[in-house]
Amino acid sequence: MKKIFLIIVFFFLSNNLLADTLKYKDLEKLSKKNTFVDDKGKNYSIDDIVDKNNTLLIIYNHGSGSDINLDSCSKNPSFGYIWKGAVVPALLKLHNKKIKGLEIKIYRLCSGVKGMSLNNQKKYRKQIKSKGKIDLVDEFKNIKRQNIILDQVDKLKNQGFKNIILAGYSAGGWASLNLQSRYPNIIKGAIAFNPAFAGPKKEWQKKYPEWGAFRAQQVDIFNKSENLNAILFAHDKDIFEDPDTLSFFKKFKGMNFIDYSELKPSNCRWADVDKKMGSSKGHNIPQSICFTNFIKDKNYLLNFLNEIF
Repeated sequence: MKKIFLIIVFFFLSNNLLADTLKYKDLEKLSKKNTFVDDKGKNYSIDDIVDKNNTLLIIYNHGSGSDINLDSCSKNPSFGYIWKGAVVPALLKLHNKKIKGLEIKIYRLCSGVKGMSLNNQKKYRKQIKSKGKIDLVDEFKNIKRQNIILDQVDKLKNQGFKNIILAGYSAGGWASLNLQSRYPNIIKGAIAFNPAFAGPKKEWQKKYPEWGAFRAQQVDIFNKSENLNAILFAHDKDIFEDPDTLSFFKKFKGMNFIDYSELKPSNCRWADVDKKMGSSKGHNIPQSICFTNFIKDKNYLLNFLNEIF
């Protein structure tokens, strides 16, 4: 009886949370860019998916810029342009692959609403400097995005998709991990490419202490769970988060932590131009061909999916 009561309370709280997401400014405009994508990143209709019940749906979440800006998420981004909301090429390779009778489809979600104003951020900076802690009452962008993603998961489930995991790059990867840790019964797993959300580590560690505090609160949320069915990719040349700053994830049961620092940015080329990346571009490697080949050769993603299904 107690178990049934807790389940009812859980769904009541979830539905009330999801109802608020539709009130976010710019959400209606962004939602028009949401779409299913094939292995080339081209859009197609949900009507082309015949058997939703036997589909493994991966919801992809793009990276984010500053909280005061709307994230760039093009309706038809060029292949590899992850800074325009394009799906990480290595993930696109999973399109139409089969895992234990389930056919993989990818849904690209544009959810980069604006977050906190500069005045609000300064308010928390003063608060942490004077009190040594913050009492968060506003929503920064990643919190809004988590709510939006959860709302979209609910909509897609109602459309017939029963097997859903999340994937994302940078802030989208962070949001995917957060949601999987909190809602394991709804979201079966998460794929995170270079997860981050608080800005460059030099800033959240010192220059903007409020973002260090926001990050600490997020880590506290993760720590409420012992399990995290996820695969996480981290690089030591990433200026936002690296294998050391993300090392707290290693303790979770079900976590596949991949330090791919062996892959040198200067040996990789941009997806859109035949030009090598700079040596400090570790955060951008997931958009490159060399990362795509690295994932394929190691079979990381398919192995992970076979583990959780």
